[in-house]
Amino acid sequence: MAEPATAASEDPLRARAEDVVRFLNGEAPAEEVFNAAFLREIPAAQIGALASQIRHSGGRALRVSAVAAAADHSGVVTVELERSILQLRLGIDAAHPNRIAGLLVEANAPRSDSMAAVLADIRALPGTVSFAVARLGEGAPALLSAHEPDRPLAIGSAFKLFILAELARGAKAGERRWSDVVPFDRRSLGSGILQDWPQGSPMTLHSLAALMISRSDNSASDVLLHRLGRERVEAVLPMLGLAAPGRNRPFLSTHEAFALKYGADRSLLLAYVAADEAGRRALLPRLAATPLATLDPMRTGGSPTGIGSAEWFASSADLVRTMDWLRRQGGDEALRILAIAPGADTATARRFPYFGYKGGSEPGVVNMTFLAKRRDNGWIVATASWNNEAAAVSTERLGALMTRALNLSAEGS
Repeated sequence: MAEPATAASEDPLRARAEDVVRFLNGEAPAEEVFNAAFLREIPAAQIGALASQIRHSGGRALRVSAVAAAADHSGVVTVELERSILQLRLGIDAAHPNRIAGLLVEANAPRSDSMAAVLADIRALPGTVSFAVARLGEGAPALLSAHEPDRPLAIGSAFKLFILAELARGAKAGERRWSDVVPFDRRSLGSGILQDWPQGSPMTLHSLAALMISRSDNSASDVLLHRLGRERVEAVLPMLGLAAPGRNRPFLSTHEAFALKYGADRSLLLAYVAADEAGRRALLPRLAATPLATLDPMRTGGSPTGIGSAEWFASSADLVRTMDWLRRQGGDEALRILAIAPGADTATARRFPYFGYKGGSEPGVVNMTFLAKRRDNGWIVATASWNNEAAAVSTERLGALMTRALNLSAEGS
């Protein structure tokens, strides 16, 4: 494998900074830029995804504009992109070829951006999008920027916010405690980790909720849905402010949704779509009885399947109201759980004293929903759902747009 072209430079830190420019632009493989220990901790695919997100947000990397070296083979590097200024803390190996041993994104500030430009890019996405940024206060949320905010769309795993809300409501009402222990008795397909755990493992409701939100653990969400009660989760939807809660009745478990989308019996999906609510409920036992081993997400070739029918639905305005309810009524435990996995780059998250997130994705569907407290103590929600029944959608592309919206909203308005 070839060494980086700049390996012989007199200034190894600047040389590696130049290699970062090449890497961000897709002109150098990760193995040429980062050392083996770094890539064991953060695999090439993961660091490549970060580079793609930065590129989507800021454009191509243009140049290294500053290098502030420290004495320990590290320093702060400033890289100019087409639309932003990226500040990185780099650490490099002491010995040639001085590959990068540590990298931290400290800031990614837009050169010049506007919410109008973000909206234009949102509207240009192929398919259908519902987007909103709202300011939260004592009264109803106030929209700051929006595109089709009242249009319900498939939201993927963002439905887990509704289960979290019912858990928080019940804990506040004294019907249950976060520390209550229940057996792990529902298994679903990944994502998450619980699908590999022993049946019957004791779990607190808090641990299940934390995994459901931070790892989007489908098995955890199904256990909670069963323990809390499907009807109770359905009943909380109007309380959260969903304008069309009937779209989510019956409220599907992930196992049931996967049985509709990925099961061998394709007639189940057709029957479910054609049925009224009572008919759909009558199908639930058959869906729940479908063995997980028979469910194959690749049966559809990775194409969007049932995203307009066998799903969970909400508009961006619904999700703004849901996050506002969690802020006001969810309590400290729910807010701490939402903040475990920020869903955005570190530099963006650090601009807010509080930063909570839940999203979801599957072929043809991606949602990102953020609840954040600004340094002026104002609260905002930024949320977007992007659906395309004809093709896959890009989490990185939407993530870049949401990063821009969050940074534009960070200082108040």
